[in-house]
Amino acid sequence: MAIIRDRDLWEDQSTIPPALLKNCIAEHMTGIERLDKLEKYYKGEHAILDRDLGGDDKGLPNNKLVANHAKYITDVAVGYVMGNPVKYKGDKIQDLLDVYDKIDIVSHDSEMGKDLSMFGEGRELYFASSDAEPIPKATVIDPRQIFLVVDDTVEYKPMFGVHFYEKKDIDNKVVGYAVNVCTENKWFRYKVKEISGEDFELIEDEDHYFKGVPIVEFWNNEERQGDFEQQLSLVDAYNVLASDRVNDKEQFVDAILKLIGASLGDDETEYSKTIQMLKKYKVLELPAGVDADAAWLTKTLNEADTEVLRNAIKSDIHEFSMVPNLTDENFASNASGVAMKYKLFGLEQLAKTKERYFKQGLRERLKIFTNFLSVKAKEVDISDVEIIMTRSLPSNDAETATMISSLDGMVSNETLISQLSFVKDAAEETLKVNEQKAADVERNQKAFGMQFPNESEDSVTADEETE
Repeated sequence: MAIIRDRDLWEDQSTIPPALLKNCIAEHMTGIERLDKLEKYYKGEHAILDRDLGGDDKGLPNNKLVANHAKYITDVAVGYVMGNPVKYKGDKIQDLLDVYDKIDIVSHDSEMGKDLSMFGEGRELYFASSDAEPIPKATVIDPRQIFLVVDDTVEYKPMFGVHFYEKKDIDNKVVGYAVNVCTENKWFRYKVKEISGEDFELIEDEDHYFKGVPIVEFWNNEERQGDFEQQLSLVDAYNVLASDRVNDKEQFVDAILKLIGASLGDDETEYSKTIQMLKKYKVLELPAGVDADAAWLTKTLNEADTEVLRNAIKSDIHEFSMVPNLTDENFASNASGVAMKYKLFGLEQLAKTKERYFKQGLRERLKIFTNFLSVKAKEVDISDVEIIMTRSLPSNDAETATMISSLDGMVSNETLISQLSFVKDAAEETLKVNEQKAADVERNQKAFGMQFPNESEDSVTADEETE
């Protein structure tokens, strides 16, 4: 999250006080452990993998199963919200949209969405390309390596941003850190031996033309938590249950033979010989005349109770994350559109929250890109820009077509056509339909020998009548 500081601590804005920089970096580093843990869970490196039975349990099975619900939650949530490209509508934004197309902003948004779902926050850095005609570009930076410093007013206006990373020698050993600091109009590049140190050496500084701090922080929600962060304990419980279930099966196979009133031998050699005979002939002879018995010592496995508990934990993971299990039988392919919406109600509420905060970041990006383009005399007006995000869902176009037919004449054709999933631009599609209808009428007229005056002929006739 952004670091809050009093702007009065930064009196000379032509430079960054080393003490202030060191203090901000130290505060940022306190949150790295949390982000490391969230990334590990997404990658499948769960706590169960570190389980060591130890002590007297060394000889027992110790299976370590990972059911990666964390990755599933993130991938489904990001696909649902960010699966379709973000669209922008506005009267004077074509120059901006051209830049977005050149830098493939769609892939960039998807990458940002993944960071938001995993970490609860994401940050992107803006810079000018090295082309002969520079254009603004954006890149997603690991939130562990970049942060924003804002003032303590109610508006939390950005003061400066910091991006740092390791510098390594030819043997891939860390020899120091590069620290890049950006203000509203300048870049400062430092190098430092230790990231926790204060001996910042200024390498260079240069102007930039974004007219603002070229770092934007995106939020996943108000708490800036990842989509699976609150379910980590449930994920751990599921992994433990699954692992112990396999352990029990393995112990059942390795059952102990119990003998009453009988012996396999007097020493280890006899024991070994008797066991080999048992394996070969599958027969055990017990002494006569005594109450002798032989049986396996096994653990009774209550699979029904275990399965109930497993399903309960799994259900809680999906319920509290609001990301449903799409492989569940409730998601039948023949479900109606309304029924599907009810089943996805929780995910839709999650998506609305993600969308609301994501749009805030997108508007900050629009401002910074517009500032850069204005320096190049590009006229862009984002005051009326509408940001449109559509869900990525299987669509029932047959059901939609029936709805369109029933609303014909009550709703505009463009609105109706926009409901179809395979139509990308409703206005363009409406124009094509009208042109096709006009062509069909003209072809039918020619087929039946009917000649109607064109527009130019109509105007001439009208002029003659006037005279």
